[in-house]
Amino acid sequence: MIKTLLKFLKILLFTIIFGGIVTCLELSGYVYHNDILAKMLGFKVQGLDISHHQERVNWTKVDGNKYKFIIMKATEGQNFLDSDFSYNWNNARLNGFTVGAYHFFSMLSSGTAQADFYISKVPYSERTLPPIIDLEIPTKYPKEQVLKELKDMTDKLEKQYKKRVIFYVTYYTYEAYIKGEFPNNKLWIRDIKFIPNLEEYDRWVIWQVSNRGRVFGIPGFTDKNVLRGDSIEKLIKESQIK
Repeated sequence: MIKTLLKFLKILLFTIIFGGIVTCLELSGYVYHNDILAKMLGFKVQGLDISHHQERVNWTKVDGNKYKFIIMKATEGQNFLDSDFSYNWNNARLNGFTVGAYHFFSMLSSGTAQADFYISKVPYSERTLPPIIDLEIPTKYPKEQVLKELKDMTDKLEKQYKKRVIFYVTYYTYEAYIKGEFPNNKLWIRDIKFIPNLEEYDRWVIWQVSNRGRVFGIPGFTDKNVLRGDSIEKLIKESQIK
Protein backbone atom coordinates (compact mmCIF):
# COMPACT_ATOMS: atom_id res chain seq x y z
CA MET A 1 0.00 0.00 0.00
CA ILE A 2 2.78 2.42 0.95
CA LYS A 3 4.81 1.49 -2.15
CA THR A 4 1.79 2.08 -4.37
CA LEU A 5 1.17 5.46 -2.76
CA LEU A 6 4.81 6.48 -3.16
CA LYS A 7 4.74 5.45 -6.81
CA PHE A 8 1.59 7.49 -7.37
CA LEU A 9 3.13 10.53 -5.64
CA LYS A 10 6.28 10.26 -7.81
CA ILE A 11 4.18 10.15 -10.98
CA LEU A 12 2.08 13.06 -9.77
CA LEU A 13 5.17 15.12 -8.89
CA PHE A 14 6.76 14.38 -12.26
CA THR A 15 3.54 15.36 -14.06
CA ILE A 16 3.32 18.65 -12.13
CA ILE A 17 6.98 19.52 -12.78
CA PHE A 18 6.79 18.56 -16.47
CA GLY A 19 3.53 20.45 -16.90
CA GLY A 20 5.02 23.50 -15.22
CA ILE A 21 8.05 23.46 -17.52
CA VAL A 22 5.87 23.13 -20.63
CA THR A 23 3.59 25.93 -19.44
CA CYS A 24 6.55 28.25 -18.78
CA LEU A 25 8.03 27.53 -22.21
CA GLU A 26 4.69 28.17 -23.91
CA LEU A 27 4.02 31.41 -22.05
CA SER A 28 7.54 32.60 -22.78
CA GLY A 29 7.04 31.90 -26.49
CA TYR A 30 10.08 29.68 -26.93
CA VAL A 31 7.91 26.61 -27.45
CA TYR A 32 4.34 26.89 -28.68
CA HIS A 33 1.96 24.01 -29.27
CA ASN A 34 0.58 25.37 -32.55
CA ASP A 35 4.08 25.71 -34.01
CA ILE A 36 4.59 22.02 -33.35
CA LEU A 37 1.13 21.14 -34.70
CA ALA A 38 1.69 23.10 -37.92
CA LYS A 39 4.99 21.30 -38.53
CA MET A 40 3.42 17.91 -37.84
CA LEU A 41 0.67 18.72 -40.36
CA GLY A 42 3.25 19.58 -43.03
CA PHE A 43 2.98 23.37 -43.24
CA LYS A 44 6.52 24.23 -44.31
CA VAL A 45 6.36 27.87 -45.45
CA GLN A 46 6.53 30.18 -42.44
CA GLY A 47 5.98 33.91 -42.17
CA LEU A 48 5.57 36.73 -39.67
CA ASP A 49 3.21 39.64 -39.22
CA ILE A 50 4.34 42.80 -37.49
CA SER A 51 3.44 46.39 -36.71
CA HIS A 52 4.74 49.31 -34.68
CA HIS A 53 3.70 47.36 -31.57
CA GLN A 54 6.99 45.47 -31.92
CA GLU A 55 10.15 47.34 -31.10
CA ARG A 56 12.29 48.29 -34.09
CA VAL A 57 13.14 45.13 -36.05
CA ASN A 58 16.73 44.34 -37.02
CA TRP A 59 16.02 42.85 -40.44
CA THR A 60 19.60 41.74 -40.98
CA LYS A 61 19.19 39.27 -38.10
CA VAL A 62 15.78 37.79 -38.99
CA ASP A 63 16.29 34.34 -40.53
CA GLY A 64 15.36 34.56 -44.21
CA ASN A 65 15.82 30.84 -44.67
CA LYS A 66 13.20 30.07 -42.04
CA TYR A 67 10.69 32.88 -42.66
CA LYS A 68 9.66 33.40 -46.27
CA PHE A 69 7.08 36.19 -46.02
CA ILE A 70 6.43 39.23 -43.86
CA ILE A 71 3.04 40.90 -43.55
CA MET A 72 3.15 44.33 -41.97
CA LYS A 73 0.58 46.84 -40.85
CA ALA A 74 0.37 49.81 -43.19
CA THR A 75 -2.77 51.78 -42.45
CA GLU A 76 -5.89 51.99 -40.30
CA GLY A 77 -9.09 53.87 -41.02
CA GLN A 78 -8.70 56.84 -43.33
CA ASN A 79 -5.72 58.62 -41.75
CA PHE A 80 -3.57 56.38 -39.51
CA LEU A 81 -0.22 55.27 -40.89
CA ASP A 82 1.76 52.72 -38.92
CA SER A 83 4.87 54.55 -37.75
CA ASP A 84 7.20 51.70 -38.73
CA PHE A 85 5.60 50.82 -42.07
CA SER A 86 8.12 52.46 -44.42
CA TYR A 87 11.05 51.18 -42.38
CA ASN A 88 9.69 47.62 -42.31
CA TRP A 89 8.59 47.60 -45.94
CA ASN A 90 11.91 48.84 -47.31
CA ASN A 91 14.25 46.92 -45.03
CA ALA A 92 12.40 43.61 -45.18
CA ARG A 93 12.53 43.76 -48.98
CA LEU A 94 16.19 44.74 -48.98
CA ASN A 95 16.92 41.65 -46.90
CA GLY A 96 15.16 39.32 -49.33
CA PHE A 97 11.74 38.82 -47.76
CA THR A 98 8.52 38.71 -49.74
CA VAL A 99 6.28 41.34 -48.18
CA GLY A 100 2.64 42.30 -47.92
CA ALA A 101 0.75 45.14 -46.26
CA TYR A 102 -2.48 44.99 -44.29
CA HIS A 103 -5.07 47.63 -43.52
CA PHE A 104 -6.95 47.62 -40.21
CA PHE A 105 -10.53 48.17 -41.33
CA SER A 106 -12.76 50.63 -39.49
CA MET A 107 -16.47 51.43 -39.62
CA LEU A 108 -15.72 55.02 -38.64
CA SER A 109 -14.90 56.00 -42.22
CA SER A 110 -16.01 54.90 -45.66
CA GLY A 111 -14.47 51.99 -47.52
CA THR A 112 -13.58 54.31 -50.39
CA ALA A 113 -11.70 56.73 -48.11
CA GLN A 114 -9.84 53.85 -46.49
CA ALA A 115 -8.86 52.43 -49.88
CA ASP A 116 -7.60 55.83 -51.02
CA PHE A 117 -5.45 56.17 -47.93
CA TYR A 118 -3.98 52.67 -48.29
CA ILE A 119 -3.21 53.29 -51.96
CA SER A 120 -1.45 56.55 -51.07
CA LYS A 121 0.92 54.72 -48.71
CA VAL A 122 1.50 51.20 -50.09
CA PRO A 123 3.61 50.96 -53.27
CA TYR A 124 2.47 48.85 -56.20
CA SER A 125 4.58 45.82 -57.08
CA GLU A 126 3.81 42.60 -58.91
CA ARG A 127 6.07 40.70 -56.50
CA THR A 128 4.33 41.58 -53.25
CA LEU A 129 1.37 39.91 -51.56
CA PRO A 130 -2.15 41.11 -52.42
CA PRO A 131 -3.66 43.88 -50.31
CA ILE A 132 -4.98 42.52 -47.02
CA ILE A 133 -7.98 43.89 -45.13
CA ASP A 134 -7.82 43.09 -41.41
CA LEU A 135 -11.42 42.64 -40.29
CA GLU A 136 -11.52 42.72 -36.49
CA ILE A 137 -14.36 45.15 -35.95
CA PRO A 138 -16.98 44.59 -33.24
CA THR A 139 -19.81 42.46 -34.63
CA LYS A 140 -22.43 45.00 -33.53
CA TYR A 141 -22.49 46.64 -36.95
CA PRO A 142 -25.25 45.65 -39.42
CA LYS A 143 -24.00 43.14 -41.96
CA GLU A 144 -25.36 45.04 -44.97
CA GLN A 145 -23.56 48.21 -43.93
CA VAL A 146 -20.24 46.41 -43.35
CA LEU A 147 -20.46 44.53 -46.64
CA LYS A 148 -21.15 47.74 -48.55
CA GLU A 149 -18.03 49.46 -47.17
CA LEU A 150 -15.92 46.33 -47.61
CA LYS A 151 -17.03 45.98 -51.21
CA ASP A 152 -16.23 49.63 -51.97
CA MET A 153 -12.77 49.22 -50.49
CA THR A 154 -12.10 45.83 -52.07
CA ASP A 155 -13.15 46.99 -55.55
CA LYS A 156 -10.85 49.99 -55.41
CA LEU A 157 -7.86 48.03 -54.07
CA GLU A 158 -8.24 45.30 -56.65
CA LYS A 159 -8.45 47.81 -59.46
CA GLN A 160 -5.25 49.49 -58.25
CA TYR A 161 -3.12 46.45 -57.40
CA LYS A 162 -4.62 43.95 -59.88
CA LYS A 163 -4.73 41.22 -57.21
CA ARG A 164 -7.57 39.68 -55.25
CA VAL A 165 -7.78 41.11 -51.74
CA ILE A 166 -7.21 38.71 -48.83
CA PHE A 167 -9.35 39.11 -45.70
CA TYR A 168 -7.82 38.58 -42.27
CA VAL A 169 -10.59 37.25 -40.03
CA THR A 170 -11.27 35.93 -36.58
CA TYR A 171 -13.99 33.32 -36.16
CA TYR A 172 -16.30 36.09 -34.94
CA THR A 173 -15.88 38.36 -37.94
CA TYR A 174 -15.93 35.43 -40.35
CA GLU A 175 -19.28 34.21 -39.02
CA ALA A 176 -20.77 37.69 -38.81
CA TYR A 177 -19.70 39.12 -42.16
CA ILE A 178 -17.56 36.99 -44.48
CA LYS A 179 -19.03 33.48 -44.55
CA GLY A 180 -20.68 33.03 -47.91
CA GLU A 181 -19.60 36.50 -49.07
CA PHE A 182 -16.77 37.56 -51.41
CA PRO A 183 -16.31 33.97 -52.70
CA ASN A 184 -13.34 34.92 -54.88
CA ASN A 185 -11.33 36.30 -51.97
CA LYS A 186 -9.14 34.07 -49.86
CA LEU A 187 -8.78 34.24 -46.08
CA TRP A 188 -6.05 34.66 -43.51
CA ILE A 189 -7.45 33.07 -40.37
CA ARG A 190 -6.41 33.53 -36.76
CA ASP A 191 -6.45 30.38 -34.64
CA ILE A 192 -3.78 30.32 -31.95
CA LYS A 193 -5.29 27.27 -30.26
CA PHE A 194 -5.70 24.66 -33.01
CA ILE A 195 -5.89 24.08 -36.75
CA PRO A 196 -8.44 26.33 -38.51
CA ASN A 197 -11.99 25.02 -38.54
CA LEU A 198 -14.05 26.97 -41.07
CA GLU A 199 -17.16 25.84 -42.89
CA GLU A 200 -15.55 27.12 -46.11
CA TYR A 201 -12.37 25.23 -45.31
CA ASP A 202 -10.78 25.63 -48.73
CA ARG A 203 -10.86 29.45 -48.54
CA TRP A 204 -8.08 30.00 -46.02
CA VAL A 205 -4.55 30.35 -47.38
CA ILE A 206 -2.66 31.75 -44.36
CA TRP A 207 -2.98 30.53 -40.79
CA GLN A 208 -1.88 32.71 -37.87
CA VAL A 209 -0.67 30.01 -35.52
CA SER A 210 0.75 32.05 -32.65
CA ASN A 211 0.81 35.50 -31.11
CA ARG A 212 3.72 34.70 -28.80
CA GLY A 213 6.52 33.80 -31.19
CA ARG A 214 10.14 34.49 -30.42
CA VAL A 215 12.19 35.52 -33.44
CA PHE A 216 15.87 36.49 -33.44
CA GLY A 217 16.13 40.13 -34.51
CA ILE A 218 12.67 41.10 -33.21
CA PRO A 219 12.38 42.14 -29.56
CA GLY A 220 9.44 40.73 -27.61
CA PHE A 221 6.63 38.59 -28.99
CA THR A 222 5.84 38.25 -32.68
CA ASP A 223 2.84 36.80 -34.52
CA LYS A 224 3.78 33.71 -36.52
CA ASN A 225 2.01 32.28 -39.55
CA VAL A 226 2.15 29.43 -42.01
CA LEU A 227 1.18 29.30 -45.66
CA ARG A 228 -1.26 26.75 -46.98
CA GLY A 229 0.78 25.72 -49.97
CA ASP A 230 4.39 25.22 -50.97
CA SER A 231 5.22 28.66 -52.38
CA ILE A 232 4.40 32.23 -51.49
CA GLU A 233 5.15 33.15 -55.11
CA LYS A 234 2.40 30.76 -56.22
CA LEU A 235 -0.10 32.50 -53.93
CA ILE A 236 0.85 35.87 -55.44
CA LYS A 237 0.51 34.54 -58.98
CA GLU A 238 -2.87 32.93 -58.31
CA SER A 239 -4.18 36.16 -56.77
CA GLN A 240 -3.51 38.20 -59.91
CA ILE A 241 -6.52 39.53 -61.78
CA LYS A 242 -6.17 38.99 -65.49
